[in-house]
Amino acid sequence: MTNDDTVNVDICRWRHDAPFAYSMTYDEGTVDALANAVPIHEEFGFPGHVDVVAGQLGRQRHCLGSSLNHFVHMSADELKILLERGWGVGNHSWSHYSFPAQPGLDLYREVVWSKYRLEDLIEHPVRIFTIPNDKHNYEPVIDLVKQHYLGCAYIEGGPNREGFDLYKIGNCMVASGGFRSRPGWTPEMKTENLTLEFVRDSWVYETSHLVMWNVPQDHKCVTPEYMTQRFEKLNEISGGKLWAATPDDVIDYVLMRGHLRIENVQASSEGVSFDVTGEWPVGVMNSAVTIRVSGAAFDKPPEVANELHVAAGGYTQHQNVESVERDGNDWLITMHLAPHRTVHLK
Repeated sequence: MTNDDTVNVDICRWRHDAPFAYSMTYDEGTVDALANAVPIHEEFGFPGHVDVVAGQLGRQRHCLGSSLNHFVHMSADELKILLERGWGVGNHSWSHYSFPAQPGLDLYREVVWSKYRLEDLIEHPVRIFTIPNDKHNYEPVIDLVKQHYLGCAYIEGGPNREGFDLYKIGNCMVASGGFRSRPGWTPEMKTENLTLEFVRDSWVYETSHLVMWNVPQDHKCVTPEYMTQRFEKLNEISGGKLWAATPDDVIDYVLMRGHLRIENVQASSEGVSFDVTGEWPVGVMNSAVTIRVSGAAFDKPPEVANELHVAAGGYTQHQNVESVERDGNDWLITMHLAPHRTVHLK
């Protein structure tokens, strides 16, 4: 075994040290996404995510000034089907509100009450809020959002790079006819222009609306053919190594990576050990991160053991190892971590 000075242990930017993270979401949560988007996602192995209008589940859409009225929202039972398939569900407000002139507007109901009502119906935590309509709806609710959610998707924006704000997640439109020009929706995000250099190390968070063969609005909706082309392009530029994940899983990873620290790395003839310090980010569901171990002369996948220093608080529940894989001379270990422990690799 090499000495301490040449052994490094670091938490990777993304799972499996992927070149970038990718999430595809569908605003409104209409039934066409269940019928037409799910098969494409499953073909590529990409989980999806829907942001639903919590007050209109299972009903024909009727939102103030909406150009998509009369399409049908998914029901709670249909959302449960998506969750079982590994998708995520976020809240897009109670009524798709428009501040300030919507009759009877109650921002607490739009942001807070709707979240807990939605959670009761789908029997699953809802941790992401997505701003409806346009940017004028962001500032009036963001303080409430920060009290009750782990993240907030904004109206526009390009790739989310290191240090981005979880309560203003850059959100780019995917549309068959090409999105309308807005700040942050740069030409580099169009399918024909996507490059690894532009999205490297970032989280590409994207949104569309209806998924249909004959979309009524090709500046905000998408055909199945176009969605297939986009996924093919993402695979092409990454060599199939992108991390396609739900927004929930990406937010969990960002929080874990931001709160945990790897310290006191030691190497000996018996293996490598390191301490995990920091604080647990409250609200996280998926505690898996990928660590890169470099400079260690393991000739086979190392065994992983956790020495737990604090048993209370649920810390002992986060120690399963998902994968150990070689990457050149390094090892990538994807495992569930928590503070207050020493990890031994032998």
